[in-house]
Amino acid sequence: MPAMNRLLALWAPLLLLLALALPAATGLAPPAAADEADKPKVDEGDDLGDKNVPFAERVNKAIEEGTHWLLAKPSYFTARKFGMAHWGLVKGTKLYGGGTGPQYRHPAGPTALAIYTLLKCGVSPKHQVITKGFNWLREMHPITPKWDGQDAQGRSWRHTEASSSYELSMMVLALTAKYDAYKKTSASKVAKRKGKLKIKNKADREWLIEMTDALVKRRGEPEPGGESQGRLGWRYNIKSLTIGGGGGTWTRNSKVPPHANQDISSTNLAALALFSAQRFGMKVPTSVWTDIVDFTLDHQEPDGPTYERHMPGFSDRYAGKPTDRSRGYMYIKGSTDGSEGKATRSMTACGIANLLICREMIAKDKKSRKQFLDSGAIKKVDQSIWDGLAWLDTHWSDFTNTNSRYGYHIYHLYCVERAMDILGKRLIGKRLWYKPGALAILRVQKAQKVDVPGEKKGLVSKPGAFWMTKTTHEPHDVLDTCFALLYLKRATRGLVPPVAVTGN
Repeated sequence: MPAMNRLLALWAPLLLLLALALPAATGLAPPAAADEADKPKVDEGDDLGDKNVPFAERVNKAIEEGTHWLLAKPSYFTARKFGMAHWGLVKGTKLYGGGTGPQYRHPAGPTALAIYTLLKCGVSPKHQVITKGFNWLREMHPITPKWDGQDAQGRSWRHTEASSSYELSMMVLALTAKYDAYKKTSASKVAKRKGKLKIKNKADREWLIEMTDALVKRRGEPEPGGESQGRLGWRYNIKSLTIGGGGGTWTRNSKVPPHANQDISSTNLAALALFSAQRFGMKVPTSVWTDIVDFTLDHQEPDGPTYERHMPGFSDRYAGKPTDRSRGYMYIKGSTDGSEGKATRSMTACGIANLLICREMIAKDKKSRKQFLDSGAIKKVDQSIWDGLAWLDTHWSDFTNTNSRYGYHIYHLYCVERAMDILGKRLIGKRLWYKPGALAILRVQKAQKVDVPGEKKGLVSKPGAFWMTKTTHEPHDVLDTCFALLYLKRATRGLVPPVAVTGN
């Protein structure tokens, strides 16, 4: 029996029981409240004002126009002999989480997210915009004061690597997406499943090795007072930055945000990145996955109301339907800042995805798999996932990120897509999850004609579309547009082999 079949045979009894995928999320500062006009008017219909246009056609059109807008959006410049592009610097004056020194801008994060989104939407890796975006990430990270600004005292700053876990995670996802095209051959599917995808370009492979290693080492940093706090997950984990100018060099003191140096959202993004890297042969210690499991379980509500599990076709002749407890996941356990310590839909979806990814990766290691089964940890993980799904159902929303003070509504939908497509389920409870979210996204779409760069040169005027709810950090339009496109495209589908279930 092939190795994968043996693995599935081992897991099958437990998996069938499951039947079952940048604040808070990826940001730097609490965003402004959503404008009322940006909130979708959800109704029972699916025609979006035109009964003659099928739902699938509207989705495909939105993806096409959103892709046009994203291709036309970046700022272009030339440095040395390289054509480069980026999707804008995050601007502001307030340091997220406190601290002193000039605000840290995350230009690589939105740029890598935009590249990742375009690749997932089917844009060729050889397209000039993709090439220029990667050139910018490679050549302008490190960043020099020439390309940065100054703080209020006129001091310039720089950093010598992609400094935050957010940036590193998105850059890993963008680079692996470049070499993970939508191939339909059985050989490519087997290679993807066995973690044997290839990066033939030596420089890109070395870049991926460097970023993967840095991301693993970035867990839990910086630590408060230099003391270990249990480095299980990630936050922004920004290294100290050397600042030049004025009276010499100094270090930006990055204060660890209150209550924790790790959060569910950053950990989820890192888990996705490390999973993608491992498919290309990168080595990630198994202990990383077990640590993420422990961290995620610890960030779930301890208790919740009883919930009867929806199981189509289940016969309760001899036993009642299984019951779960509606328990959501929170961004930072114990935090009293904003909604960080409350369970939200976005963080609950991130928690579910974390456990699904880690369960898959632990199963690939024989020793860890045996320990996971013998200790009973798999039962605890599976129940945690069921309870998280119960929470998503009991706190259902087509659009709003329930309990979140900050919003991140479209990001929340992308979190749901990641969890449910990793899981391979069409339903949350008795509800179809994809179509209501897609309809809500389509209702807040904004049209804008754009000049789109061609494959090699020239500009072509085309219809475009973007999203901007102002419930993310800056750049609002880039982030919302990326999250909307990734949801509509269901970009996570196929990342992790889904559990085979019926009636889902």
